[in-house]
Amino acid sequence: MQFGGDIGIGPEDINRLEPEIAYVTSNSDIEAIALVTDSGYQIAYAAINRSIDSDALCGIASALTSTSNMVTKTVFNENLSEVIVRAGNGYIVVSNAGRFVLVGAAQNIQNMMKTVKIFRVASQRIASQFPRF
Repeated sequence: MQFGGDIGIGPEDINRLEPEIAYVTSNSDIEAIALVTDSGYQIAYAAINRSIDSDALCGIASALTSTSNMVTKTVFNENLSEVIVRAGNGYIVVSNAGRFVLVGAAQNIQNMMKTVKIFRVASQRIASQFPRF
């Protein structure tokens, strides 16, 4: 079986996703990025800091997406757009990207809003190419 075949992702889809991941990494100072399904299936992952485990980051994205989506549907009757988790020395951005979830982790708090804006642009472009079923 080909990578991604079980979720309907082929090589041509990976080629369409690569520029969006490159856009995020070249325009922000994130230390780790992953593109996953909402259930945590890892499509792409890259990290500067090798101590950030890809399975952990993808699992966090899945858990945050699931919980936050339930909250936004219950409270606002809308789908989730993004989740931002901020700590004293870093943050995680989880952004709805249609069939996928884009997640990134970084430490430079001063650049957080720039990173969030970049995630919004990339997520919207991914969602337009890969809408939720």
